[in-house]
Amino acid sequence: MANPEHPRGALRRALRLFPRRRRDDLLERSLRPCGGCGEQVHVFAETCRHCGHTLDLVATV
Repeated sequence: MANPEHPRGALRRALRLFPRRRRDDLLERSLRPCGGCGEQVHVFAETCRHCGHTLDLVATV
C-alpha cells in the first residue's frame, strides 16, 4: 500500500488527475497523397507543389 505522504505517492495521485491525451490526428486528416507523385498535399490544394499535378477536390461525409 502506497503512503500518500511519500513524494512518490503524491506523484502517482497527480498523474491520475492528468490522464494521457489522445493523439490528435488533425494534421493527418489535413493531408492526402498527390495522384501524380504521391507526396502529401493539403486537402484543399488545387495543384501539387511538388509536381504541378491538378488535384480533384474530394468531399466526404
